[in-house]
Formats: sequence, C-alpha cells, structure tokens
Amino acid sequence: MKLLVSAFCSLLLLPGGICRAGSAFEQLSSSGDIPVPDFPEPASAAPEGYLEASQSLPPDSDEPGFDWPARGGGMKGLEEETSFFLTANSPVTLMSSPWDASRPACELSPGAHYETTGEPSFIGEYVKVRLGSELPGCPVRGGFLPMAAVAATSAGGACELPRTVRAFLDTIAYAEGTGWHYNYIFTFATFDSYAEHPDRRICAGRLCSTAAGRYQFLTSTWKGLASALRLEDFSPPNQDRACLEIIRRAGAYKLVLNSGDRGNFSAALAKLNRIWASLPGSPYGQPTHSTAELWRVYQASHRKYP
Repeated sequence: MKLLVSAFCSLLLLPGGICRAGSAFEQLSSSGDIPVPDFPEPASAAPEGYLEASQSLPPDSDEPGFDWPARGGGMKGLEEETSFFLTANSPVTLMSSPWDASRPACELSPGAHYETTGEPSFIGEYVKVRLGSELPGCPVRGGFLPMAAVAATSAGGACELPRTVRAFLDTIAYAEGTGWHYNYIFTFATFDSYAEHPDRRICAGRLCSTAAGRYQFLTSTWKGLASALRLEDFSPPNQDRACLEIIRRAGAYKLVLNSGDRGNFSAALAKLNRIWASLPGSPYGQPTHSTAELWRVYQASHRKYP
C-alpha cells in the first residue's frame, strides 16, 4: 500500500533486488537528489488526528498462480543441490565487510555464475555468500555483495518469474517508493535482519503504519500470508512469493502474466488498488500514480529482462 509521504513519490528507484538483470529500468527523470528527513521513532499508539494504515486482503479467488519450483534458483542445467549466485552485468565487489572499507575485498566478473558453500542469505541490502572454492588473487572467500549487483541466487525469488510478472512486481515497488529495497519500513527507515517482519509501527504524515519490505506488507497482512504459505522468514525471496500470493488471491495473476497488453495491465491495477493504495483508483484517499506513468515504468522494466 502507499505508505510514503508524497514528497518522496518522485524518488527514482531501481527495482529487481536479488533477481535483477542489471538495472531493471533506466532512470526516468533527472530531477536531482531528494533529501530524506530524519526517521520518526516508532509510536505505540496513533496520535490524535492520525489515521491507521489499512490493507484490504481479498478473499481467495481460487485462481491458479505461479508454480514455484520446489527449490529456489530455477536455473536450467544446474543440479538441485547446487547453491549459487549470478552476478549482474556490471562490475561487482565481494566485500569481507560492507561497513569497513579497509577490510579485504575483490572484484568478481560481471554476468558470471559462482557456486557457494551453503545457500546465500540476506542482511539489509546485501547478499551474504561463501564461495565454493578460492578464487586466484582474491583474498576474500566469504563476504557480502550488494543486492543490486546480484542477478539471481539459488534461494530463488523474482528471478524465477516470467518477465511480465517481474516487470509488474517492479511496477508495484516503484509505486510504493521502495524500488529494489527489500528492507524498507514506512518513511524509508531500514532494517538488517530478515528473520521476521520488523513489526515497527511508525507515525508520519498523518498516517501510522507497520508497513515493511519491498511490497510494504502490514504486520497483520504478513502474518496471514506467512502462515498460509509456511514462510519461515521475511527474506527477499519470501517477500516475492507473498506478493504473488496476494495477486493470485485477488484473481489478478492471469492479467499480470499477460500484462504486456495495456488492457490487461490496467485491469490488474484495478484489481489490486485496495491492497496497494499507491495504485490508480485506490479508495484510501492517499496520493496515487496514474496508469500512464506506471505503464511507462512497466515497459522500461520489461525491456530489461530476457
């Protein structure tokens, strides 16, 4: 749902997260930097005059949805037991610590496949990996990669989806103001641990909300989805799965799958605007994006995926 104050709506964000193919879409404007204010502290109760954020989950439509692979990754030619990551088509640095530039690091090849010891995991805006073997000249075997520089991991998620569906998820993230950030909370506050939904209630701009993640799940929304889907954590791949489940329940998956047609794209937005209040036609009275604007974002994102 739309949970970010309107001053941030023009922020240009790059979607795709752990499953992007380079940049998911080009910068749409050159409006310059937008200042981000100090993050409000969580509120225990809505101050007088504030509204409580709501998110209307539809009853299950029984529409078939995406058939997720039994194990993440979905990459042809790889054994099921293989843990791996693929770098995006741009230079990427494997850092022993992203918080200390003096620590050892090494450059990885763009567009390359690397096997790992154990499944890649996630912390904040980074993918944590341990290479399956040492690389010549590289002083780092285990470390961190920016999510934006990783095209896919064996943990799965958006990289497993058809390009039309991926582009539509990018469009939702654009509308919500989160871009490729899976660790955003309402007002651009962030979190590092994906062990569970952060469940932080923040009040700002006359609105109180617990929204978190790339698709701005309220705590109550997430709990229901996590229980139904047996999701053990709030990791980026599980956020992608939960978003697809909302779309399926709303009876919009077939429209999203065929959203390369503008009529289907518009119809999908109409089915989902009670869930994400940033979408056109939403009844919640918060700022919305136009269908024309979101269609441009969708097309730009769609062109980036194979």
